[in-house]
Amino acid sequence: MGRVPLIRHHLPAALLALTLASAVPMAQAAEPVLLVTSPAALQAAEKSGAGFARWMYGESAQSTDGVTANEALMRTPAWRSITEPLGASLSGIQRRDRQAGVGISRYPHRLFDARWLASPDAFFELVGVANRMDRRPFQSGACGETRLVYRLAYRTAAMQSRLPMTVNVELRGDAPDADGSCAAAAKRWQPPQAAMADEALGRWLTSADGPLAPKRLEHARIAQLTTNLQSVRWPSAVRPDLGGHAEYMLRAFRWNAGARRFEIAPLENTPDVARLKANAPLRKELQQWLRQPANLRALDEATLQIPDRFLATEAISVAPRGLERLANRPFAQIFAPGEWQAVPGSRTLQSPQAVLRRLDDLSCMGCHQSRAVAGFHLLGVDRRGASRTFTTGNALAVPHSPHVQDELARRESYVRAALSTPRPDPFRPLAEPMEADAAAGRATVGARCEPTRITQSANAWTDRAEKLPPVACEGAASVCEKTSVGFPGGMCSGPCDPRDPNGTCGGIAILSDFSSCLAAKKPFGECLAKHTRPGNLRSCSAQQSCRDDYICAQANGKPEGQGACIPPYFLFQMRVDGHS
Repeated sequence: MGRVPLIRHHLPAALLALTLASAVPMAQAAEPVLLVTSPAALQAAEKSGAGFARWMYGESAQSTDGVTANEALMRTPAWRSITEPLGASLSGIQRRDRQAGVGISRYPHRLFDARWLASPDAFFELVGVANRMDRRPFQSGACGETRLVYRLAYRTAAMQSRLPMTVNVELRGDAPDADGSCAAAAKRWQPPQAAMADEALGRWLTSADGPLAPKRLEHARIAQLTTNLQSVRWPSAVRPDLGGHAEYMLRAFRWNAGARRFEIAPLENTPDVARLKANAPLRKELQQWLRQPANLRALDEATLQIPDRFLATEAISVAPRGLERLANRPFAQIFAPGEWQAVPGSRTLQSPQAVLRRLDDLSCMGCHQSRAVAGFHLLGVDRRGASRTFTTGNALAVPHSPHVQDELARRESYVRAALSTPRPDPFRPLAEPMEADAAAGRATVGARCEPTRITQSANAWTDRAEKLPPVACEGAASVCEKTSVGFPGGMCSGPCDPRDPNGTCGGIAILSDFSSCLAAKKPFGECLAKHTRPGNLRSCSAQQSCRDDYICAQANGKPEGQGACIPPYFLFQMRVDGHS
């Protein structure tokens, strides 16, 4: 008998319903849902009470299409309590870096435009609902979490697009059953039918019996609200050795019910590097706490919860090159491998280096730069005729990261076990295995052709990529697209070749001309049409992910869910600049 998909986004509603109906008899209970990303389902949920404004206005928030302009949100103390710290941090970047500012033509370091957070044209739309029952160890007295992921977007007369910012509302799940299990909570994620159209699925989510029922969306359920935004981007012309540089600001907030505002909160398992390095007793206290046997066991299974007194309230992750950048490895900045020992019998702590790697894996920076999509793990489906901001040439083919794709199998196992096991194994493997660092393959289409070695620094601005011997791309007509023009590590390409089983014919932006066109306030479609060239790109899908620092974008002629690998900042929605 066929398996029911637990992630709802890739197939159009009618085809999805047909597939499920043919796979599972209607009498059989549906499988628990893990992740909902279908635009139709999410828009139905927004209209039924799961819109972003709910968290700022309260349950009385209403809008005809489920979204509320940020200009209106700014009238609420709740939204201002989030935007004011974000705005202060952005202003701090500009004070420290005189080359940073909003716009393409004036500033080489392009800053996030904080005006979008109060714009009448901008809004936050729901792009994902995640069943995170596996987070039970982090929520005492609750069956894990439900997460609602919202993404910043805008619509103007000239252009519509999403922007590189997400807000994640993390809600505590229901209380465990009398026997200590979470079987009832797991069953609550089972739709009433195995085959449901997308809109019906969205309405069920927010129904009285659904996982997003009104009582489960109360402010008292908020564990925290987290934000992730691309704070600044340096184009490849500024950092030719890396193919560009981008920074992502990470913040967390907790709900203060009495004040009806959010308050700045510590970031989970993310140490305050500067304070710990400057305070030797505090650093020693953290190390002693981490060395306790119970905490090492929790570290090994990825359920560690470091006390707030050691944690940062703001962090910056950087791209490209993920965990090769020391800025993305906060514990490696604080401790040396020689200060740790292997933990016999552990699954992930088999060497001193592995202990530090696991610690960094649990930090916000390490997480957001491990097999991620330009600093994010969930960005939302772009579907013609369904997504609010769909634009040809500015659309993702896969809405989530390779890490999330792998994670879904683990989460499925956990939720299935929760139906019959009081305490399922919460173990999570490393998001990016250590042995992946040395992985290499043939230099076919999409492969790295300009390998480099990162000279690390805690200050990401001073990181450098030292050139290693180049790799010859396979094929007589192949070329190596250069790092210096925006292809991190170089990328094997060439003329479009329909005979290449791994290739897709796609458009490659001529970045300098494309950016100049946007800076001149020309329409996006015009810039795209005039300043791209065809090329052979690596085919991709959720099951065939792009290599690190590349993104799976929609390509002409490819079915939904399949696309071509390109650098993320070639996609307009993945960059802060050019929108204002």
